[in-house]
Amino acid sequence: MQKIKSLNLGVVSLLKAVLIGIVCTLIGIVIFAFVLKFTDLNSNIIGYVNDAIKAISIFVIVFLLNRKHNGNLLIKSVVAGFLYALLTFIIFSILNGGFNFNMSIVFDILFAIIVSAIAAIIINLTGKRAN
Repeated sequence: MQKIKSLNLGVVSLLKAVLIGIVCTLIGIVIFAFVLKFTDLNSNIIGYVNDAIKAISIFVIVFLLNRKHNGNLLIKSVVAGFLYALLTFIIFSILNGGFNFNMSIVFDILFAIIVSAIAAIIINLTGKRAN
């Protein structure tokens, strides 16, 4: 019974971390939209900035997971990265008015998984594990 309760708490804290990461992404995109509105930035930079916003949000997720979880941070981070990519796809598709399945979703999922794994490795190498 204790193991099931622990698993449920782990799932809830994982989902909380992912939702906080999604909120960070939304805030970052809104701020960037305001910057674009008032400046003359080249349109080629938009994709790079969006990727940077996603990477920062994923690092926030992994940092929160490190604070809340004991155990294998790498696996939990990869799962969180996958959930983050999937949920952001669903949210932004709803905001866009329709679902458009193409290779970009596959690349977004791979990007999120790779960044979350790198973030977990960096946190483990720095030795700043929370207990």
